[in-house]
Amino acid sequence: MREIALLYSGGTDSTCAAVLMSKEYDRVHLLTFKRFGLFCMDNIKYNIPRLKDSCGKDKFLHKVIDINKLFEEVSYNRYLHYLKKYNFMVLSTCGLCKLSMHVRALIYCVENNVKYVCDGSNKYSGNGYFPAQMPSVINELKKMYSLFDIEYLTPVLEFNEPPDIGWFDRLGIKENSLIPSEQNNGPAGETTGSLLHKMNFFPENNVKGTKLDHKMQARCFQLILFNIFLYGYYLPLHGEKPYLRTTHLFFKDKIDDAIDLINSYFNDSNFSSNIIKH
Repeated sequence: MREIALLYSGGTDSTCAAVLMSKEYDRVHLLTFKRFGLFCMDNIKYNIPRLKDSCGKDKFLHKVIDINKLFEEVSYNRYLHYLKKYNFMVLSTCGLCKLSMHVRALIYCVENNVKYVCDGSNKYSGNGYFPAQMPSVINELKKMYSLFDIEYLTPVLEFNEPPDIGWFDRLGIKENSLIPSEQNNGPAGETTGSLLHKMNFFPENNVKGTKLDHKMQARCFQLILFNIFLYGYYLPLHGEKPYLRTTHLFFKDKIDDAIDLINSYFNDSNFSSNIIKH
């Protein structure tokens, strides 16, 4: 049986990834992660009945896994070292949260003999600024997974992002995006929302940012803090190219630490098991 794990938020991109992967794999493990700071977790179940009705009731296995202690470990391990080396890049909360999810997904895959993993990463999301959706960071994550004989896939990475939903769009700022509009040319001009609309999942091509979108995803108010750090501090002070370069280096180091953590979990009898929840 061919199986794949999917980091599942319940939103448009991860739901589209679930549909696409259900066509290629016999079972898709939908992995939802919870921690302190995430709210309305039950919303994530919204699209699961639709997935089962559309793709087969036996295609999907949904798991909710606590990563609160793991998130703290990933975020604060060697904190002074990272603060001295990368300054306020330690405030890149969204990237650290997603890295924690990847670490836990990798452990899940090893323990359940799942050789493939994917998520709803889209390089146009957030104007190209979200760390775990940047190609350079994705490549580092692929290397991490490969060390444990797991292949990390990004099935919706190149899909278009609908216009006028990003932080810059809401502020009326267009010129600072890392992804100019002329480069936003995913498969046949299709978005993840338009694909799901064709399958009668959604009533329209784009539901991102709508009331329906809020019904099917958890809420995280720490995103506001990340946006303040990014748009209010880092980009105005340092610019885009240093942000790209420093983000890559910061997360490369963080991923190296994550690999040590994973190895300790599997090989060290003194490892604190409360960091990894089951």
